[in-house]
Amino acid sequence: MGQRSEDLENLAIELFAGKRVLIVEDEYFLADETRRKLEKAGATVIGPVAGVTAALDLVENEEIDAAILDVHLEGDFVFPVADELERRDIPFVFATAFDPSVIPTRFTGFALCEKPTELGKIAEALFGQRPAEYH
Repeated sequence: MGQRSEDLENLAIELFAGKRVLIVEDEYFLADETRRKLEKAGATVIGPVAGVTAALDLVENEEIDAAILDVHLEGDFVFPVADELERRDIPFVFATAFDPSVIPTRFTGFALCEKPTELGKIAEALFGQRPAEYH
């Protein structure tokens, strides 16, 4: 692992510690891997959930600091969840293998991370800090 990757991994651990992070992902193994990485970084994972309705229920009923959203879920797009998170001023990123052109232009300011997800890049996108700020 290169120095940049190590810096990003350390940043993820620092930035995710104590945060409540919603995972919306319909691929079980990817959701579970992300959950384990977040918990290792000290985050409390909300979910993971695999559908829009379940995700909206959690947004409504749980305290959430940030979210990682798969774009395409069980035949639906995650955009109603993104709209609700934005309305509540909760930061989120899209994590997808899809072509970014499927994301509506109203979300152009939101980060897009390719799968499989790297927590360091997600931490940068969600919390707006880079490893250089920690040295």
